[in-house]
Amino acid sequence: MHSLITVQTFPRSNGLHRIIRMEGDRMFGKDYFYLAFGSMIGIGWLVSVPFWIDLAGSVGAIIAVLLTTAIAIPIGFAYGELTASLSVSGGEFAYTLKTWGRLPGFICGWFLCLMYIMILPWVAIAVAVLISYLFPQLDAFPLYTILDYPIYLPHLLISLLMVFLIVYMNMKGVKYTKIFQNVVTILMITIFVVFIVSGWLFGSVENTHPLFSPKGEVNGILLGIASILFFMNGFDTIPKMMEEANQKIKRSRLGWAIVGTILAGALLYILIILASSMMMSPGQMDKLGDLPLAAAFQKATGSSVLSGIVIFGALAGVVTTFNGFLMAGSRLISSFSTAGFLHPAFGTQHPEYRTPHVALWVMAVFSMFGILLGRGVLLPFIILGGVSLLIAWFSVSLSVIRLRMTHPEMVRPYKMPGGIYMGYLAFVLSGSFLIMMLIPGTPVSLGKVEYSLFLAWVVFGGMIYFFQSKKRLFSPEKKSDEGMS
Repeated sequence: MHSLITVQTFPRSNGLHRIIRMEGDRMFGKDYFYLAFGSMIGIGWLVSVPFWIDLAGSVGAIIAVLLTTAIAIPIGFAYGELTASLSVSGGEFAYTLKTWGRLPGFICGWFLCLMYIMILPWVAIAVAVLISYLFPQLDAFPLYTILDYPIYLPHLLISLLMVFLIVYMNMKGVKYTKIFQNVVTILMITIFVVFIVSGWLFGSVENTHPLFSPKGEVNGILLGIASILFFMNGFDTIPKMMEEANQKIKRSRLGWAIVGTILAGALLYILIILASSMMMSPGQMDKLGDLPLAAAFQKATGSSVLSGIVIFGALAGVVTTFNGFLMAGSRLISSFSTAGFLHPAFGTQHPEYRTPHVALWVMAVFSMFGILLGRGVLLPFIILGGVSLLIAWFSVSLSVIRLRMTHPEMVRPYKMPGGIYMGYLAFVLSGSFLIMMLIPGTPVSLGKVEYSLFLAWVVFGGMIYFFQSKKRLFSPEKKSDEGMS
């Protein structure tokens, strides 16, 4: 650790605070890539890839990934330009607050808070599911059942222990969490290579049929896109961790790290789909339990050892997802508080480690509570997480357009290809999918439960916004151009 201490100051009007941090505790470009990539690739591939193949067919699923990537790339360009150009912390929330004002900033940040506090317990539960697949004897001592999902005591203990350990590690500072994220992500990628190569060696091209969904090629691909879109999430962790950036980092690399994460994730998903589709036909895979891809892999290779290695890789992915989202979500809540939208205590920094320790423990409490409720209760909230993600993407698209129009002279270390027109494309793509999810009757629209929860979250947010405004916990928005030069 270097002895040099630096001071980084962010404008108070943008919900960001003065922080002091050791240079050795900062993040570099590779750290941001591993953060984002590790957050993107979790349990989704093991559970959802068979679902994507079943929806669209083997070739149809690959086309769905390519089209989803085409949607995410313009949005990634917008993220890259804002992340490299604005010296603010808080990600999409901070960009929206700076460019559009308090109410739009609050809406963006409020829904992002929902996404982070709900996805963490879901991921923590997945850890116990994976470990119990390796050790079936852990499916014992059932405590209760909620919505047909039994809650086992060993599962609870595993999930709660994982939450406590990772939250405690995050309390100690980014020096430890970035090393952990980097090492486990590299391990995960290595195991992915084992899975892909084994699938090609032990699989058969005959299993790839049907190439397209028999229910209709277009509908199958559209449904595949709607599902895959959420699994492209993860690159958004980079802008939320900007207060941890090393002072010597080239800002342009942050933009490329965001776009590179999307491309690397898409390539990995395509390779996994190819390997998975060769192992077993979708009709056979559907009958193999909660982790059909793992069971199909073991049956195709005939090796329980290789299957165990793949499960361990999935477990590594789940842990990096939890760690990455915890890092990003805690910074979001801290910035959201510092902007005056939550009680100031939520933005408190640890006196020794300079980490958002209150926000970390708040997320830990929500995670533990969600674990107790189980997968059945959390599922509608996870679906709402997709809406929250699209709201964030839509907000970033609007912000990058406005800054292009109002501050054309702003220094942009990383520039979107195509300029403002790329911003318009990101706006149309994110807005279109957001509308499709919110309007009833579309192939990807919300269900009745999700609509009810969405309205409840809007009403609750309105009450919070009104209450905080009345209490005057934040100062009026200043028309500041600080950080735009």
